[in-house]
Amino acid sequence: MLRHKFYPRLFNSILKHSRITIVSKLPKYSFPDVSKSHYSILTSNVPFTTRIFLHQFYNEGKNFRFHIHERGIWGWLNSIFNRVDESRIMDAGPDRACAEWLLRCGAGVKWVNSDALLKDYNSLPLSGTRLYKIEEVDATDSSIMFIGFPYFRNCKYIRKLVLHRASYIDDDSLSQLHFLKKSLKDLQVSSCGNVSREGLNHLKVLKNLEHLLLYDLPQIDNKEEVIQDLKSALPDCEISFPYAQASEISDNEIKET
Repeated sequence: MLRHKFYPRLFNSILKHSRITIVSKLPKYSFPDVSKSHYSILTSNVPFTTRIFLHQFYNEGKNFRFHIHERGIWGWLNSIFNRVDESRIMDAGPDRACAEWLLRCGAGVKWVNSDALLKDYNSLPLSGTRLYKIEEVDATDSSIMFIGFPYFRNCKYIRKLVLHRASYIDDDSLSQLHFLKKSLKDLQVSSCGNVSREGLNHLKVLKNLEHLLLYDLPQIDNKEEVIQDLKSALPDCEISFPYAQASEISDNEIKET
């Protein structure tokens, strides 16, 4: 039996945020498909009490039938992956802690003086962790959220950041890019459906930005006005915004791609 009575707050949180409904007890049940890598990362990067609960939830859940709203539960799990661990930052240093956050959320990092993009969490260096500094971040198809952006604080060498098809990136996320305002030179925000003009306005604080690429942002309906507004705030930045919505792409552009 799932002994959730010992963890009432955690259990209620899961029911609330992931919308899991216990329907009935069954003699046999295959737990919902949770990849080993996600479960391994999850159980190694959350508080001890949560780890105990999830272990029970994973192993003893076979006695129950669950009705799961997939986006709800993954949103809840991703919020765990994004939670800032201040003690880890102090122990490992800001760049190492930030890299761990990015990789467990599916992003990639490139170290200073390295040409390789690192995306495998298990390939993080085992020693000399404070010697490695992040220079580039590729968050394409990642699940990074605004609640994890404080990890960027004190990462002083990040020059390039790509936010492409990152479904959890929104205006609140862009509002926290001020953590990188001294080092960031190259920024891409594309195919992020939750970004509006309000979010793009937050980019005005990035005074050292040299290249800004924006496209496929369906909430933007006044592209030219946005470009002029950003150019006024960032006169030394080369801004490219070929299209905000798919309907703006000409037939010739489609053929060329």
